[in-house]
Amino acid sequence: MKILRYVYEPLVCLIILFLLTHAHAQDQIPVAAPMTTDLAGSTAAVALPSVLRVVLPSKNSTGTAFLHKSGVLLTAAHVVKDAAPSDILLLDAKAQRHSITNVMIDEDMDIAILFPHQSIAAPAMELTSESQFKVGMQVSTWGYPGGYNGLPPLLMSGYLAGVDVVKTDSGKRVVRWVVNAAFNNGNSGGPLVDIEKGKIIGLVSSKLAPLPKDIESALAALKNQKFGFRFARSDTGGKSENLSEAQVVELVLQHLRSQTQLVIGYAVTIGDLKTFLKSKGIDP
Repeated sequence: MKILRYVYEPLVCLIILFLLTHAHAQDQIPVAAPMTTDLAGSTAAVALPSVLRVVLPSKNSTGTAFLHKSGVLLTAAHVVKDAAPSDILLLDAKAQRHSITNVMIDEDMDIAILFPHQSIAAPAMELTSESQFKVGMQVSTWGYPGGYNGLPPLLMSGYLAGVDVVKTDSGKRVVRWVVNAAFNNGNSGGPLVDIEKGKIIGLVSSKLAPLPKDIESALAALKNQKFGFRFARSDTGGKSENLSEAQVVELVLQHLRSQTQLVIGYAVTIGDLKTFLKSKGIDP
């Protein structure tokens, strides 16, 4: 036993010494995708003046838009759908208001062009010239998520998770970026930015918060139910309406759904963005 003890104890000591001397070396194992510590990248100085809040008082809704080098602003089509130019208000980070003279939209692509009444004196982020992107690349967006009332746009970041094909209301199938990031109501229309190179690779379209068909039908039934107690509601634009008991329940449930965060969202691809601009005679 003494012989085993004399052999075993020195061996244990040698193993411990080896582990201690190599611990630091293990900390320096190279990684394939080092993470940046600055998720804003080089975009902050440009994004703050060129990303604006879209406000539609009559619809009690908001969104995000960003300035293009041509002087127009880009946003998601569903943000301004069915709204007249006079119903759309833009607010910048300095609390200055900007009115709109014309709107061009493509509902399938979910892109809209807003023409400001007067030119906006701010730099514009560039659209990327690249067409190939890797899953896992870091991306960010600047925008105005619902519930945020501050003036400068907020930064959200994540990574490109892949691509998907979605079916639009018209039945057309379009490709969308799938992004792992905290998109919320109000972020729609914001720029999707390649953090490393600081250029736009897409436009934030929506977050993913799917519901089964039977739940969608139940919500629709509640919305169409006109009976029960009445609730008087006024939106931020001063428009009032009387809602039934069922409609109040539907309204609350839809709001709770809008707050659900699965940290997965969709974005319009840079290819569709450029195609739309060219179709309207605008050089991307």
